[in-house]
Amino acid sequence: MSTLANAVDVLKLIARLRRSITVTDLVAEMAMPKSSASRTLSTMAAHGLLDRDETTRAYRPGRAIMEAAFHFRSSENTVSLLEEAVDSLVAASGYTGYINVLDGADSLVIQMRTGAGSLQVYTPPGTRAPAYATSIGRAILARLTDDDAVALLGPRLEVRRGQVPRTRKDLLARLAQVRSSGWSLSRGEYVPNVAGISAAVQDPSTRQIYGLGIALPVQDLSERLIERFSTLVVETAREVGTRVGDTYWLNLATTA
Repeated sequence: MSTLANAVDVLKLIARLRRSITVTDLVAEMAMPKSSASRTLSTMAAHGLLDRDETTRAYRPGRAIMEAAFHFRSSENTVSLLEEAVDSLVAASGYTGYINVLDGADSLVIQMRTGAGSLQVYTPPGTRAPAYATSIGRAILARLTDDDAVALLGPRLEVRRGQVPRTRKDLLARLAQVRSSGWSLSRGEYVPNVAGISAAVQDPSTRQIYGLGIALPVQDLSERLIERFSTLVVETAREVGTRVGDTYWLNLATTA
């Protein structure tokens, strides 16, 4: 049996027994020779997969396993909260909701929820756009430092349509507005006739930044709706952000 297979079986044994294990456990439960059992446990400990208690000499899941499990649970929890948040945004607004992430310099759709209205914006998961050219992309970029945002985007802003930022100075001014208010707006910029109102939440354990927001036809976007939907988006993002410990939203909640 390979070392990797042995390691997997050891971790499964810990999960089944729900306690720390010893060489004796491997011999009894896995019919493993004592010398092999001792070697497997010490090798796993050397690579951070197990820790050994100095008093009992029993082995428990190590730092590498615990950190991976923590990050997975934390990330899954954040995504689940965001999915619930977007569902509530769609229900409250009647328009399409999205969750996006950065993929290089692009904003990438990973979740989409359509609303109940007759006019819906349909941009399926897997769709990408230059991050600086969309509301949800700028909401994500605003969570970076100016230097990191500029380095990510490179020297030129290629899109030249509508109110898309055309210079670094313009973009950085827009990002500053997003950081101050908590939300981002677009009006038929990258996608003609489509408006967006968005915010962003960062998972503090993985540092992953997620954009969330709604998209609607530009002709539906009145000043009244901008005020209503921006408040809705900010409060939704604030709720998720404070629950996961996102310092931006914790600080904004304090100063708002």
